[in-house]
Amino acid sequence: MTIIFDIGKTNKKCFVFDKDFKVLAQVETTLSEKFDEDEFPCENLLELKGWIFKTMHQLREQGYKWKKINFSTYGASLVHVNKFGLTNLPLYNYLKPMPAGVLDDLYEMYPKEQLALETSSPPLDMLNSGFQLYWLMKTQFDSFMDIVHSMHLPNYLSYLFHDLPVADYTSIGCHTALWDFAKADYHEWASTQGISYLLKRPMPATTTFPSLGGGLEVGIGIHDSSAALVPYLVGESAPFILISTGTWSITLNPFNQESLTIKELEQDCLEFLTMNGDRVKAARLFLGNAFAKQIDVLNPRFGHSNGAYKKVVFDESLYQKVKGNNHKYFRLASLGEPELRDKNLKDITSFEWGYHQLVWELVQYQIKSIKLAIGKTQGIKTIYVDGGFSQNDVFCQMLKLELPDFVWKRTQLAAGSALGAAIAINMDAFTPEHFHKILKVEMI
Repeated sequence: MTIIFDIGKTNKKCFVFDKDFKVLAQVETTLSEKFDEDEFPCENLLELKGWIFKTMHQLREQGYKWKKINFSTYGASLVHVNKFGLTNLPLYNYLKPMPAGVLDDLYEMYPKEQLALETSSPPLDMLNSGFQLYWLMKTQFDSFMDIVHSMHLPNYLSYLFHDLPVADYTSIGCHTALWDFAKADYHEWASTQGISYLLKRPMPATTTFPSLGGGLEVGIGIHDSSAALVPYLVGESAPFILISTGTWSITLNPFNQESLTIKELEQDCLEFLTMNGDRVKAARLFLGNAFAKQIDVLNPRFGHSNGAYKKVVFDESLYQKVKGNNHKYFRLASLGEPELRDKNLKDITSFEWGYHQLVWELVQYQIKSIKLAIGKTQGIKTIYVDGGFSQNDVFCQMLKLELPDFVWKRTQLAAGSALGAAIAINMDAFTPEHFHKILKVEMI
């Protein structure tokens, strides 16, 4: 068996997988946050560690025995340890505002636009985890000087079991502003500013170490967004695109060979690294957020409660109607273009029409995101849709009809990131048969 801790900002999950990647046990919890020195909420690291060890103990008492352990967690979050191996600073929240002026000196030496290009990281302040270290150096110098190692969260959780400071490609290569994608190394700024010595050389996320005292093979951890891509990279032999949907829709292209452009960065494109350090082009879209907000507008218009849209089936005639009218009825400000609608919702006479209209407007943004992610990449024939929108048939059918040159497939997998973390340390065991069976791959 393999045990995986899948740590989201809100929900913390634990999965036990058997040798065929079937989930034997699942535990889920939410933990209370704590507050940093500025009273900004942050992860309660002590409570998180306690929950991990408590959960392992409880599962052992239930008879589960595992030989391997790994971790998938949210990114852009650094844990800092001192010479005693103890955490001497909070696990700062990546949503914490960056104080004005902190990055000014850095941007004087390394112009903002150029640095973003070279690190494939849109300027996102604290979401660029490298800038968290720079902020500490500028604002809390004494505490900064006590740091001996800084590790992203999945790598730190691994460290708890083998006491070796580690870094993995997926954590370093995800909008950290630390990685020079052209040079395949830490960016020069991290060295000149005295940051890079706190960071270890990244290793493939397939790496394992023996636990302290032996008896357990410990993965070094993996960033959850990249973990969700692992089953596809291992199970699919031909080039593909993956649209991972939820609150964010992230279109992932693991076969891109082109560097990002300024225009692409401005449209929320960035690059990740796979578990082996290969580049992945990604286009982000706040799709789920926009969908939820407009459903809340549409429901009261027709006296419906939450979830009514799930009963709407794709209607070819309504699709042709909304496609043909070429009007916008919804304000989709959270998708980056606060366009005013040119038609009033009162003109729509049925919930089904309104729902098809909303999805049609969202699909236009999704198509732009797909084309951004593909760019000049040749040979892509298949597009996978996973996550919440994979079960939205109106959404999937519209995409298929609008982009008919691709083979469209969807998958059903609730434990995507956890499965990716399990596969990463059991690479030889995952077969194409597992891929189709576990992910429940089906044609759209």
